[in-house]
Amino acid sequence: MKVTIILLLLAQVSWAGPFQQRGLFDFMLEDEASGIGPELPDDRDFEPPLGPVCPFRCQCHLRVVQCSDLELGTNPLKSSGIENGAFQGMKKLSYIRIADTNITSIPQGLPPSLTELHLDGNKISRVDAASLKGLNNLAKLGLSFNSISTVDNGSLANTPHLRELHLDNNKLTRVPGGLAEHKYIQVVYLHNNNISVVGSSDFCPPGHNTKKASYSGVSLFSNPVQYWEIQPSTFRCVYVRSAIQLGNYK
Repeated sequence: MKVTIILLLLAQVSWAGPFQQRGLFDFMLEDEASGIGPELPDDRDFEPPLGPVCPFRCQCHLRVVQCSDLELGTNPLKSSGIENGAFQGMKKLSYIRIADTNITSIPQGLPPSLTELHLDGNKISRVDAASLKGLNNLAKLGLSFNSISTVDNGSLANTPHLRELHLDNNKLTRVPGGLAEHKYIQVVYLHNNNISVVGSSDFCPPGHNTKKASYSGVSLFSNPVQYWEIQPSTFRCVYVRSAIQLGNYK
């Protein structure tokens, strides 16, 4: 009996194949062939992690966020919410836009480095000379779509390098003073106001030898002034007739 059992065990050993040394790579191939292996994530369910978003109109690089100019439009700002000199520490600031808010006056103590100031679509009722004092580099002033009825004398003298003035869609009854004496202003938008009279010295100096840049755009349409009553000499410092836009009052 014992001999029979021994013979059977020897037979099973002889039927088995010879032993071969196998590595990890061989077992991995077997797993791939049999379809058995670690479960991989489905690409359709994979969502990359969201990183920080660079703020609008800024430039981002690694841990540095560079933003220029104080865009404050479409905020529930009031004049009392902007402290006097709030921007004074920004010595290189060149552009400020505070549009479509509830401010009723031009902010005080603006930095002298400004070249553009946009205050359109607010509730400003008056332009006072003190608010523009020291803005020697200002080239463009946007005050459209406010409720401005008065521009104080001397306001434009505080902006000696102004080239564009937008005062359209306000409540002005006359052309702002100081345009004739201003050397560099070239574009003046005054349409959609309540201007009923335009004087012969409102835009140009009395003498022809006075140094003054020629206007490239003056809009007076949609005012109650009768354009045929405006004296031809009113625009004697305008060298391109198409620069003047007149029209009937709606």
